[in-house]
Amino acid sequence: MVGQYKMSVIQMYEMERSRTFFSGDDRSEAALYTEPVIIQRDELPFPPVTKICVDHLFGDLLNPLAVILQGSSGSGKSSIAQRIMLDWASGKYPENFNLVFYLKCEELMCFSEEMSLIDLLSWSCGLTSNEVSEMLLESKVLFIFDGFEELRFTQDIFYTPPPTDLHQKAPPEVSVCALLKGQILPDSFLLVTTRSSATQRLKSLINRPQCFTNTIVGFSKKKIEEYFQKFFQDKELFRKACESVGSNETLLTVCSIPVICWIICTVIRERFNDGADLTRGLETTTSIYAEFVSTVEKHHCQGLNESVPNLLRSLGQLAERGMLDQQVLFDKKNIQETVQDPVNNPFLNKFLLDKRIQQETMFRFIHLSFQEFFTALYFVLLDEDESQKKVRELLHTVERGWALSCWSVADFSNRDSEIRKSKQLQSVILFLCGLCKNETIDSFFKKHNVTVSINIETQLKEWIHQCSLRYQHENMMFILHCLYELHERSFIGKVLGDLVLIDLSNISLNKTDCWVLQFCFQCCERIRNLRLNVTSDHLKTLQPALCRYEELWLIVDHISDDVGDFILALGDGKIMNQLMIKVDKNQNRSCPEIIGSVKDGVVTLSVSCSKISINRPIPLDLTLICPRPAICTINWRDVLQMFMRCTQEPEGSDKKVVALIRVLRSSSGLKKVNLQVDILSITLVHTIITLIQTCPSISELG
Repeated sequence: MVGQYKMSVIQMYEMERSRTFFSGDDRSEAALYTEPVIIQRDELPFPPVTKICVDHLFGDLLNPLAVILQGSSGSGKSSIAQRIMLDWASGKYPENFNLVFYLKCEELMCFSEEMSLIDLLSWSCGLTSNEVSEMLLESKVLFIFDGFEELRFTQDIFYTPPPTDLHQKAPPEVSVCALLKGQILPDSFLLVTTRSSATQRLKSLINRPQCFTNTIVGFSKKKIEEYFQKFFQDKELFRKACESVGSNETLLTVCSIPVICWIICTVIRERFNDGADLTRGLETTTSIYAEFVSTVEKHHCQGLNESVPNLLRSLGQLAERGMLDQQVLFDKKNIQETVQDPVNNPFLNKFLLDKRIQQETMFRFIHLSFQEFFTALYFVLLDEDESQKKVRELLHTVERGWALSCWSVADFSNRDSEIRKSKQLQSVILFLCGLCKNETIDSFFKKHNVTVSINIETQLKEWIHQCSLRYQHENMMFILHCLYELHERSFIGKVLGDLVLIDLSNISLNKTDCWVLQFCFQCCERIRNLRLNVTSDHLKTLQPALCRYEELWLIVDHISDDVGDFILALGDGKIMNQLMIKVDKNQNRSCPEIIGSVKDGVVTLSVSCSKISINRPIPLDLTLICPRPAICTINWRDVLQMFMRCTQEPEGSDKKVVALIRVLRSSSGLKKVNLQVDILSITLVHTIITLIQTCPSISELG
């Protein structure tokens, strides 16, 4: 029976066509699959960013385990989940799992009636309830829930008694929660994918001995090239695509997002066939989507019996209705009220959903991001008054969600739904900003005799400016993304120039965030105060723009060898107010910080502890002064690691301080050193003398 089930899984996934079906490509999704980079952070001092592969997600499987895969829209969560399912069915994990079930949360929401967990599993795998019950007798069962954020939670769900066995009927989301909490099948394994915005809620539900959260960060440069090679079967096109994208830092950055990588590849292939410039005008996310829509409309919509403007409006109307109703799946009856020929529409995917009695034809946009794009497009295609009204309501809904997320309102039953809708609609605002300003967008609209109202642009700019002043902490990254999509340098400079503080210290940045920050920062001549939580790779990307800040406050996840280069790049007259090295999530240990400045060609850096240990009444302090070029000769990673050991391990601290001073011997040009310690031992005295002899440039030592 399990063997029969595996065969059906293989047939389903290997025969599933790629989203590029309209380009004449008959390869399956499995043939194009490229594994994105997945990272895990260890709970250690100076934790390294550990990259792991899909095969290692479940470790040694000694105990029931839950794995969360979080990531932004289009990062590859569903592709990984489906790949694991296919690999299991193909015999790749014979010792890991005897049985795997895959459930799409968006499809679970199509069922209004109560169902038992056995019913849900029967529906998901196409077997009878009795067959599923018999298979569940197997040990090591893995449940994959794809798209946790699509589950709609109300206050009633939390007060609904959970099912006590596999056959008890309950709303689908209640059955899912019972499985996540371990109230039924507590010995099973879980893999749950979710957008990052829903991770905390998911963690609060999961009750397993072990639960690991992994973040999908998208494609690395090497993975982008690997995907290109699979996508472009023409060697000449593959070479030209790699050269064009590789020399364009913007495109290389956004290609790290798998869904956008696919979009760009599709556009490049069509442009290559037309003899056009492969990457011209692809600057913002909106321009990339607009070019894709224009390309598909040009090559694959001729057979549809409606004009392109009408096609765009009908898709936009459908998309907006789905966004407002938090709906991503549309049945045939409802979709035909809006779209004339949904079966042949290249922007929609058709699939069959098994219901109790019969199969029902359902549709979804080829990706959720296209539903968001067409919603924004619909707003600008409306007449002036209706358009402004829609945009005003959109902005109000998003801001209302922001306010509700800050309140703890137990008696507001729709609070979670409102917050969820607000987060989804933020992407619509980003696309709206992009539709207002861009040469590629202008040519797209002129082609169809459409103009974007200047009043919508004014409306958006006023809202962004006001929000930047009101929400400098919680939603500032989103506001910066809005500014980037607008791509108007003078307006960006005005908005950022009015801010006293930009605080992004509670946000984990990704590659795209860093690129947005770099562009926005370079549009403003002088910015007052910035707080960031960054990795060493982020520092490399942001380095050209960070010197514009008068004060800079950084939390860095770990120290790299080139931190000296970064400090040097801050430039004369700039103050790095605080560089805090993040030790662990709880910050229970002493945490070193650097306070530095660069002035008149001289660098002054003070390293001290932010917390005083009970066993160390006097904190360890180290101050170094040297010419700017000499700062690069100091091995900052070793210095700070030694410093950490001194502050965290009071036993034998004398030897550790000696080791710290020995690291400084390798630096040249060091002028002043000031070191504060508990006890000045004979060994330490000899080490200090050796430091003076080794570094003749030192003129002052305290």
